[in-house]
Amino acid sequence: MKILIDGQTLLTPEINRGIGTYFKRTVEQMLENDLTNEFYLNTPDGPHLENLSIWTRNKLSLINTPVKGKQKPYSDAVNNEIAKNGIDLYWSPNALMHNVFLPSRQVSNCTFAVTIFDLIPLIMEKEYAKHLSASALETFRRKLNQMESDFDLFLHISEHTRSDFVNALDVKDKEHVVTPLAADSSFKPYPFPRQPSGSEYVFYPGGLDPRKNMDRALNAFAKLLSLHGADPTVRATDFLIACTMDNASEKLLMRSARELGIADRVRLTGFVDDASLVQLYQKARCLFFPSLYEGFGLPLLEGLACGLPVAAANTSSLPEIAGNFAFYFDPYDIDEMVQALYRALQAPMNPDAKRARYEYSKNFSWRKTALATLDAFQSSVNV
Repeated sequence: MKILIDGQTLLTPEINRGIGTYFKRTVEQMLENDLTNEFYLNTPDGPHLENLSIWTRNKLSLINTPVKGKQKPYSDAVNNEIAKNGIDLYWSPNALMHNVFLPSRQVSNCTFAVTIFDLIPLIMEKEYAKHLSASALETFRRKLNQMESDFDLFLHISEHTRSDFVNALDVKDKEHVVTPLAADSSFKPYPFPRQPSGSEYVFYPGGLDPRKNMDRALNAFAKLLSLHGADPTVRATDFLIACTMDNASEKLLMRSARELGIADRVRLTGFVDDASLVQLYQKARCLFFPSLYEGFGLPLLEGLACGLPVAAANTSSLPEIAGNFAFYFDPYDIDEMVQALYRALQAPMNPDAKRARYEYSKNFSWRKTALATLDAFQSSVNV
């Protein structure tokens, strides 16, 4: 089987974020665990290829397909390469991002596959109408319509995403396979005995995106201090927010914190690199994840892999990912958020408890993701 991987993700800012991690790790693991198929990558030549390891680049046959800034030229180029190289399956790993083209189907003897991460602009349309342009929303809808007609195989990062997608589009007669994400191997419990430092923190890897629920998260932490401030653990705990934000957003957030009386307890990291992110997880007291909607919720696995107790919203895919290893709450209910966060702060942090969380996180791996993806490819082509 000849598999053509769309390489546009390499050219996007997402290459160093969750979607980019999925792209790199899944491709690497597919190549490492498959000895029979031929893999092609369509992308312009250039320094962006350095995001892949030398070993990975050597295993891929590069098809130099310039991104010309318009949908039709790109679509024509992809279809020409499919026909010229006898490609059996074309895979778009990142089709719904606004900066990625989705080629229309012009050939009949090639399976078209796509990975679906979430349907956030559709599921939370009212909230995102304020944050996305009309043209961006129209492009998103056009891509969904195109998938209905042109694509054969849909890979979903969670069962919840699969359910949302099947219910929203006319694709029930197509093939759907769940291929979950995973935490990288660098996420693991702190290697030394944990010593209370007097500056403990709740770790919130969030942001100002509407679904991240920042306002309620701040209110919940303020109410936690008000109700349980006499507790030594709570009294010693700050609220650490890891996300990149501009100066205006930071001022707005800190103004809210001052109004709630917790400005001295809120700490902002700004941008953090991968190694620093692991350390922030490892040294936290617990993970707080009050998101309203997630296609997967990778921070849950990253936190569990580092041995952390987790307080998480009971929405979308999150219970599917964290299983019995989280204290859940309704993310619209401040009181429930406070209760779950307090329970997470009281949860054991001994080696056995941390090991149990870590071992659970290993139920998800990039190797499993890659093998499930390859199985789906093979089954789809053989239909």
